[in-house]
Amino acid sequence: MVIERCFRSLKKTQLKMMPMYHWAPRRIAVHIRICVLSLLIERAAELTCGKAWHRILRDLERLQVSEFENSQYRFHYRNELTAPARNILKSLKIETPKQIQNLEKLA
Repeated sequence: MVIERCFRSLKKTQLKMMPMYHWAPRRIAVHIRICVLSLLIERAAELTCGKAWHRILRDLERLQVSEFENSQYRFHYRNELTAPARNILKSLKIETPKQIQNLEKLA
């Protein structure tokens, strides 16, 4: 059950994953491998950060990116990082996302 919960959590990220149907042994094996991998990722994050997974998720869910557009530009803007989110990213050695992303000049 824990592995399935981890898999569902992994599917909520921006990884593009299609539903898996379990009629072929190969698909069952792949599904199990992905579930175990997601559990390993969760546990590694917990051990590295010293926090429970639900707290890590809660803190990182506050990180948001919004799309803005004016007469000249379209861009994505990241909100201010909270201290807990910044600490999690630092602990996991993940580079902080840039404040302004995908700056596109409109024609």
